[in-house]
Amino acid sequence: MYIVVAGGGISGSTIARYLLDRKHDVVVIEKDRETCEELYAHIGVITVHGNAKTIEVLHEAGIEKADAAIATLYRDEDNLTFTLLAHSKKVPRILIQMRDPAYRQAYMLAGATSICDMNSMFTSKMLNELDSPLIQVITEIEGGKAQLIMFELPATFPSHGIRVQDMVKDPAFAHDCVFAGVIDERSEKIVVPRGNDRLYPGNKVFMVVGGKGITAIEQYLEKIDKQPTG
Repeated sequence: MYIVVAGGGISGSTIARYLLDRKHDVVVIEKDRETCEELYAHIGVITVHGNAKTIEVLHEAGIEKADAAIATLYRDEDNLTFTLLAHSKKVPRILIQMRDPAYRQAYMLAGATSICDMNSMFTSKMLNELDSPLIQVITEIEGGKAQLIMFELPATFPSHGIRVQDMVKDPAFAHDCVFAGVIDERSEKIVVPRGNDRLYPGNKVFMVVGGKGITAIEQYLEKIDKQPTG
């Protein structure tokens, strides 16, 4: 895909590097010339020196042929202007980094197709880390209706393993839980587990959970952790 990124700061440069690694064509718009030079020298991304809020600079960046536009500018009002301009050029996918939730409706009306609420994500992650230290929240889904989580099965988990189809019978996994993947610490490969597959101590488990799923799973892990090894 051809992707235009507005802003060459930490977020913009990180996204650009990620996209380049996946063989996308990326152009970063950055108003600081020195930052443009550093981006090209360090990660090899094409940069356009200028203001991402002006149609001339967007034209220079090739916005008309963009498959996606990503706004990572510091101020929401700047990202909003970029969104409007990108939408006017019929960019099919416009992804926004939002700092103030008060801008959500404006972003939607301006043509944003995906919004990342930075403050809400940070707050939610910190609270979950404090409330559920055994579980890592990867991201929220559909505005918090569900969450993608990861947890590691403790050393006290049965060494012979437990089949997925048996594990899901436990009340902790009975409702609003879907196994998304498992990483075996030996192979370091992620697989989607099937009913007859076994989970072992040290496996990192990814799940999509909703409602009170995190609390139930944490209680399950605490119970397993108190059991004797084996």
